This record gives sequence, structure tokens and C-alpha cells, in this order.
Amino acid sequence: MPESDFVAGQISTRLGNGPGARLRDITIVGAVTVALSAGFVVAMQIERLPVLLSFVVTLLILGVLYGRVPQFRSQIAKAFEANQGVAIILLILVLASLPLVLSSNPYLIQIAALAAIYVIMALGLNITLGYAGLLDIGFAVYYGAGAYTSAQFAIHFGTSFWLGLLLGGLSAAFFGFLVAWPALRVRDHYLGLVTLGYGLMMNLLARNMYFLTNGTDGVINIPPPIIGSHEFTQPLNLGWVILPFQANFYYLAVALALVAAFVNYRLRQSRLGRAWDAIREDEIAARCSGVNATGLKILAFTCGAFFGGVGGATYAHMIGFISPDSFTFNESITILVMVVLGGAGNILGVAIGAVLLVVLPERFREFDNLRLLLFGAALVLLMINRPQGLFPRQRIRRALPAGIVASLLVRAQNGPAETVAIESRD
Repeated sequence: MPESDFVAGQISTRLGNGPGARLRDITIVGAVTVALSAGFVVAMQIERLPVLLSFVVTLLILGVLYGRVPQFRSQIAKAFEANQGVAIILLILVLASLPLVLSSNPYLIQIAALAAIYVIMALGLNITLGYAGLLDIGFAVYYGAGAYTSAQFAIHFGTSFWLGLLLGGLSAAFFGFLVAWPALRVRDHYLGLVTLGYGLMMNLLARNMYFLTNGTDGVINIPPPIIGSHEFTQPLNLGWVILPFQANFYYLAVALALVAAFVNYRLRQSRLGRAWDAIREDEIAARCSGVNATGLKILAFTCGAFFGGVGGATYAHMIGFISPDSFTFNESITILVMVVLGGAGNILGVAIGAVLLVVLPERFREFDNLRLLLFGAALVLLMINRPQGLFPRQRIRRALPAGIVASLLVRAQNGPAETVAIESRD
């Protein structure tokens, strides 16, 4: 049938894999996940600089070999694509077990918690930049708004962290809503300049509005979160093992990061995400197609800023002290680089970019000021050879469900038709 040939040519079919093939794919997913996790843990615990450099060189060599074997790379990619649920479950188990492995080193658990907080904020900027294509260089404004709001409510009104977390996110969303209106009059790099000026202005106000922010003295004695009678500054007793108190903040930050990733995923799959895609690709064409570009741009700024505020509130209650120096222009650039480095629009890539930019500077602290030079050179080389980031965004390809395709074929022929087993693919 011509219609069946056309459908088969337009929509890919997935042949059912047997039990042996599925078991092989799951084994590949498990082996790769465990190997990468073990390598990350080992790299974090290496103390001697020569050993760390040797480890990094080994990873680079393995990466080059991986890139030169397309069959192996294709097999791993297909295994993860066919078993995404298994990969997510394994990732959650690895994240849950990390404090157990690092229980003897509270400092590393603290670094992991800080990395998770930056993942939350990077995923917020991913909505603005990765989905809607709006360049925001003042993201530290939302970071600081969430931190100051939650901290001041907790100190002066005794508000719990959980309510302060929501208030911090809403406060940051309000600032995102405010910056969106004047920013909508410009686009591209001019939009970046507007948000840059906005960020510098808000940092200057934070330094001088003493009655709200305590100026350069900062806000001290920010109370930690509490669940029941358990305070987050107390060691975490799991029954068979007692973890340092930093594990409390780690699990909190990881849980919030997973929520941010889930929201990012659902937004990308929704009609709203497709509208943002249209605006990013061609705003004029999107407006001609009936997309309310103005309203959706404002919504992108607001949604992204909300997660920036959530990350700021979590950071404030974890550190216990905040000041305007914590939310400078450098922080905005760092979060922007996290998104660009990982791959704007790719949730996993953005998360990996955030983790790398938090962990690597700590690991190379022995280089002191030289590490910034090495870090900058690495970024330049990466942007030259892979400007789309480590994990580029993949276009979503949508297709009609098999039942609808079969019914359309029946209507086209005015008679019975064989049902073609077709599945939608991303």
C-alpha cells in the first residue's frame, strides 16, 4: 500500500528486542553508569596533584578513543535510549549512595551539595536560554533575591525554611517578571547587555539598601532547615550508619535538583515548550503562526528566575551567611557558562556542566591563580571544537500514535487496513 510505505518512511519503527538483547542493553547501561560514577568519586578523593593530573590525562585518552569508535558509541547511545527508565533509577541510586561513600570526608559532601544547588540554578537558566533562546546575564539577581527573602523571613518572622523556600522562589520570579518587560524591547546580544546592567544595578542596591540587606555586612545566623525534631546541622542517623550533617543539605539539594530536572523535562515536552522552541528558532515566524511571543518570553524569564530563587534560598540556609559579594556578576557568568558548556537545552548536559564547574576548580585549587588561566584556555578550546556544548540539544521529532495512523489509513482507503506497528520517537 502506498500509504503504508509513506508512513513507514516518515515514522521510524522500533522492532521489539528479545530478552537477551534487552538484558545486554541494561548491562551496558549499568556498567557505564557505575564506571562513570566510580571515576567521579575516585577523582574527588585524589589528594596528590600528580596523580590527579595523570587521572585527567587518562580520561582524555579514553574520551578520544571513545570518539574514534563509532560502533561502540552508537551501541551505548542506543542502549541508553531504549532503557531511559533504568538509567534514571541507577542515577538516583548512585546519587543516594554518594554520601555513604564519602562519609569520611564531610568537605567533599559539602562540595557535592553546592554542586547540586548550582544544578538547580543552571536548570532555571536553561528554561530562559536553552528553551526560549533569551540571553540572561543577570541571573545572580534571582539567586540573591531568593537567598535574601528566605533568610530575612526566617530571621525576623521565624518563617520555616520550607515556606521561605517557596517565598524565595516567588520573590525571584517577581524580579524575573520585572526585568522581562524592558528587556523585551531588544533581542540577541542587546538583551544580554540589558540583563547585565540590571544585574550590576541590583548588586549595587543590595550593597546600599542596608535596611533590607544589611549592606556589605551581610546577613548572619540564618537558621538551618528543620524536619520534625531533626535539625540539618545535626548528623544524619540512618540506623546502620551516621553521616556528617552536610549529608542533610546534600539530599535536600539533590531532591530539589531532581524536581527542577523533572519540570524542565515536562516543559520541554509540553505545548509551552514547543512554543518556546518556535520563538528561539524564528520569532517572526512564530508570531505569524499565532504564538504570543511577548507573553511567553515573560513567562520564560519568570519560570527560570523561580528556580534561581530556590537555589539561592537553599544556599543561604546551608551556608548560614550571605552578602552582596555572594551574588556578583561573576556568579551570573559562571551559571551562564554552566549552561553553554553542558549544552543549552539539554537537561543532562546542563547538570553535568554545573557539576564540572563546581568540582573542577576545587580539585585544581593547588594551582591557585593559575587554575583560572587553565580553565579559560580549556573553555576556549571547547568552544572552538564543540561550540554547541558537550551534550548538544537534540531536536524532538514527534509522530502520530500507531492507532491514529491506522485509522487514517482506513479512512483513506474506505476499507480495512492492516495495523502498522509504529511507535512515536523523540
